[in-house]
Amino acid sequence: MGKPFGVKGIAKFSSVAKGWGVLATAKLEIEGLGAYEEADLLVFDRSEKLYHFFAVTNTAAAYDHKGKWLNDDTINFLYEGSQDGKSYKEELLIKILYQNEVTILEKDFVCNQITTEMDVSLSKDS
Repeated sequence: MGKPFGVKGIAKFSSVAKGWGVLATAKLEIEGLGAYEEADLLVFDRSEKLYHFFAVTNTAAAYDHKGKWLNDDTINFLYEGSQDGKSYKEELLIKILYQNEVTILEKDFVCNQITTEMDVSLSKDS
């Protein structure tokens, strides 16, 4: 298992397209990485019957994850593409624990070999 690292920052969420989507923006300070920014758009595609989680970061990542609910509190997303000319896959398992807390398990693969695994807990401060 890897070493825990600190993350501090702020994320803002807003409804878009008359409730058909959620826009999230985050400005974080990540131990060992520094300043990190991300903008996400979560939408439901009725024709595919899938959720899309579009993510753009200041590390030049731009991914369209596709996913569906596994049960009432857990959604799974998958992105498959390429990174530096090699096959790349990112799996996200997001679980809502309480009204103000979620966990995210992220696994990244290059050429079907796991390169990164993160278990993140996010909560809203009162």
